Amino acid sequence: MNLRSVILIVFAVVGVALVVMLTRSFLTSAQQQSADALVAVPQEVSVRILVAKKDLPVGTILTADHAEWRDWPEKGVAASYYSIKKDKKSVIVDQVVRSPLTMGEPFTRTAIVKRGDRGFFAAILSPGMRAVTVKLSPTSGIGGFIFPGDRVDVILTHTLKASRDEEYQIAETVFQNVRILAVDQKTTTDDAVKIGKTATIEVTPKMAEKVAMLTNIGTLSLSLRALANDGSGLPSDPNSPPISQTTSFSLGDEVSKFLPKLGAAKTEEEGEVVRVTRGSSVTTVSANRKKDEGSDQ
Repeated sequence: MNLRSVILIVFAVVGVALVVMLTRSFLTSAQQQSADALVAVPQEVSVRILVAKKDLPVGTILTADHAEWRDWPEKGVAASYYSIKKDKKSVIVDQVVRSPLTMGEPFTRTAIVKRGDRGFFAAILSPGMRAVTVKLSPTSGIGGFIFPGDRVDVILTHTLKASRDEEYQIAETVFQNVRILAVDQKTTTDDAVKIGKTATIEVTPKMAEKVAMLTNIGTLSLSLRALANDGSGLPSDPNSPPISQTTSFSLGDEVSKFLPKLGAAKTEEEGEVVRVTRGSSVTTVSANRKKDEGSDQ
């Protein structure tokens, strides 16, 4: 091997070594710069806030299942949000949605309203419904065993006066499936059984007009409905509307044999009538006929 070949080989080895060293130095410098950049950029701080777990319409009475905690950029947390730093999940329980919330939307103090606060009663009303109040007594109010959220039927008891001498006792179920909003001024249930003086019920606008008249016609009583719709045991739909029509009625002669039967009034030909009771049998006899029989004898 001549001298020229040796020199070329030496230069080639030196060149390769220089390339390797320069490449390694460049990669090391790039990695260091990247690491420095990551250290220089601060990580964004997040805060856990309460958000809606699903879509919540207006009037929804909130439970813990309606909300969940979710990380939220601290810079985007408004003062009206509920954060884990200062609030508990139970803070929203029993509050009512005033403004509709979509899934994942933060709860705000203006979107929900507490019981007793202004606007709460209007928030729990179903869309298009009205709230009216009826008087209660120990008997008409089921002895205090009705609470907000219960469903009841409304029964009207009144006296029908056909003429000066003719009166008939009638009881009618005028409304069905009516929701109790409050008893007295309480919209919550408690363990103590208290006989309320008034009950506020949820009705349609037309039913509200009828209630205003019914209270002047007679006495209103409430009849508590079962939690199940029928014998199937299925729970009642909490959003089912009330029924505004007379579905059944009872007349006085059905509960007492001494009360007159509707439609069995005296006629001009019959004149005065006498009701004769023999045991459990009641018959009506014309007084004129009795007089005629007596005059013939």
